[in-house]
Amino acid sequence: MERNDEVVVRRTDRAGLEVFLPRARRHDWAADGYRSNEEYLFWSRKVCGLACLQSLLRGWTDVRMTMGELLALALERGCYVVEPSGRVRGLIYRPFMAWVSSQFGFRCELVERTPIQVSSREVRPGQVLIASVSPEIRDPDTRAPQRGGHLVLVHAVEDGVLRFHNPSGYSHNSDSAALPLHVFERFHANRGILIGAPRTNSVLRDLPSGG
Repeated sequence: MERNDEVVVRRTDRAGLEVFLPRARRHDWAADGYRSNEEYLFWSRKVCGLACLQSLLRGWTDVRMTMGELLALALERGCYVVEPSGRVRGLIYRPFMAWVSSQFGFRCELVERTPIQVSSREVRPGQVLIASVSPEIRDPDTRAPQRGGHLVLVHAVEDGVLRFHNPSGYSHNSDSAALPLHVFERFHANRGILIGAPRTNSVLRDLPSGG
């Protein structure tokens, strides 16, 4: 996630955020399974949900897939829809849940219109929450943040503090960021997906703090 430090996030209007990727450093897109640098640049700001899935696969299973491979499957299963205008809809929750349940054995439950104070009670070893938040959560002091538009992986709750992986976090806090519940709530869109580890695992591995 060290390249996130060079990403500039600027709020534009109610429609969302503009993200500018400087040309100073070139990402190794081929290692991530993309077919071109252009494909990487197009999708890199849209696959936060797949980054969460990749963490779960690494933490709970022996499956190792590149982002490009996961993206191809997600498109095939309707988790993202690319409109003729080039606009991307997704991550679309229900197709995503059906896909990861059937292919990887994860147990999924949709969370809607539920405050984080409630949904976070379900987070425990072997069960995590992919939560919809504002991308501005990487800067917790942001005033009047938007809600939604980005996904993070909440993997632990301890003494009123949420610990989560943020695919767009800075290098010092992307692997395991931590925020008090009342701060996280300001960015939270009251929706997400609870995901449980496959029941077939003989030994359930805790999700590593940096996975």
